[in-house]
Amino acid sequence: MFAAGDSTVIYATTEPGEALLLGGNTAVFDGGELLQCGPKAEVFHTPQSLRVARAFSDLPMNLVLALPVAQGMQLVNGPTLVMALPAQPDVSLTAGIRGSALRIEARAGDAALPGKVELAEISGSSTYVHVATAAGELVAQLTGVHYFELGTPPTLYIDPAQVYLLNTAGDLMGAPVRKTGR
Repeated sequence: MFAAGDSTVIYATTEPGEALLLGGNTAVFDGGELLQCGPKAEVFHTPQSLRVARAFSDLPMNLVLALPVAQGMQLVNGPTLVMALPAQPDVSLTAGIRGSALRIEARAGDAALPGKVELAEISGSSTYVHVATAAGELVAQLTGVHYFELGTPPTLYIDPAQVYLLNTAGDLMGAPVRKTGR
């Protein structure tokens, strides 16, 4: 028989997927330094820095250099993402794009990133597609099983509202607004 009581369990892992499966709070360490802690969903959806985004992302976040422009930000060698920027953006920015935010079907307001398939891998109920684009190599996580021939030219689509904005110091300047359903 077990006695009821308050317990604290600390689980250490280098696997973001494991941390995402567990409830409660998450602390992200890198090189022995505490970078961020708080509720798991908050840390995952609002990483306070590039270091946290890299460490706590189940599929590594796609990072693309960008420049501020009047309409939002221009991905280097890529499209302009129409979005609001902070009043005083840096000269150069980093756009963080989660693999699950990339799609192969266009929606209104999306930016298009044409490219060429370098690798496609099926893992469980997802397909990871590595695509070489003018803005750099991006990895899309597509729901379901999809087949791509190497070298085929798919176009990836991104909703600018799903892009993380980081400054040159690697600090978070803007994160996608999470939709919470009840």
